[in-house]
Amino acid sequence: MATQKGFHIEHVVGQGRIMRASRRYEPGDTVLREPPCLTWPHDDAEQLISSFMCASADVQAAVLDMAAPDADAGLSCIVSDHARMEAVAERAARSAERSSLAARMAEAYDGPRAADLFEHLLLIGDINAHAFGKRAGLFPIAAKANHSCSPNCGHSTRVGGEMHYFATCTIEAGDEIVISYLDQLWSTTREERRRVLLTQKLFYCTCPRCSRADSGGGGRPPLEEIEPDSRGGERTAPQQLARAECAAAGCAEECATLGLCSPHAPCEASLCAVRVHSVSSQVCSCK
Repeated sequence: MATQKGFHIEHVVGQGRIMRASRRYEPGDTVLREPPCLTWPHDDAEQLISSFMCASADVQAAVLDMAAPDADAGLSCIVSDHARMEAVAERAARSAERSSLAARMAEAYDGPRAADLFEHLLLIGDINAHAFGKRAGLFPIAAKANHSCSPNCGHSTRVGGEMHYFATCTIEAGDEIVISYLDQLWSTTREERRRVLLTQKLFYCTCPRCSRADSGGGGRPPLEEIEPDSRGGERTAPQQLARAECAAAGCAEECATLGLCSPHAPCEASLCAVRVHSVSSQVCSCK
C-alpha cells in the first residue's frame, strides 16, 4: 500500500486526474513510497501479461485504471505538418509492434477479446512502467502524478524497486505534485522535449516551462532558481535537483562540481522510464 497521507488525487476538467498536496513539503521530504503492483523483466513483455493474469482482481483493476491514451492524443496540437507526420509514423510503428505481440500471445488463451486486452496492457506498460535494475514495474498511485518540465518532485526506484517521490523544492498545500517523465530535462529545447513526450508518452506538453518562450538548451535559469552552494559558488536549478536526488537516495557525499554523489558513495537515484518492447527494452536513466 502506498503512503499517501500528504496528498490526494482529484479530477480537474481539461487535465484529468492530478496529484495535489494536502500539506506543505520542504525540499528532500518524502512525498510517496509505493511498491510495484506488477513487475517483470524489462526485456520480456510477455511476463507483463502473465503477471497481470495471475494478479488479484484489485491489482488488475488498478492496472487497467492507469493511463492509456488514444493513438491520436495530442497530435492536433502540433503546428508543423512534418513534425505531425513524424509523430504519427513513430506511433504507428510502435502500435504495430504491440498488436503483433498481443496477437501472438492471445493464441494461448480462449476468447476473441484476449488480443485486445493484451494490446491494451502493453500500451499501459509503454506509458506507465518504471525500471529498476533489470526489471520494470507499474505503480498505480505514483502514476497519477502528471509531467512537468519544471518538476517539484524527483523520483527514484533505488530500494528494492519501491517508488520514492521526494520534494525538490518547497511544495505548498494545494499545489499540484508533478514529476518529469524525461531523462534529459535541462539540456533540451522545448521542441525536443515535446517530440519525445508526443512519441513515447502520447501527449503534447503544455507545462509552464513549455508554454512560455523557450530559452533553448540549458540557458542560465532565472535568479530565483539559483542558490549558493557550500563552497560559496552558485547552484543552478538542475544542480539543486541532482543534489535532492542524491540526498533522497542516501548518498553520503556530494560531488564537488555538480552536487552529485562522489565516486566513493555512488548514487543509485534515477528518473527511470521503460518502454516495453517485444524483443528488447529501452531503459532511460538519468543520474
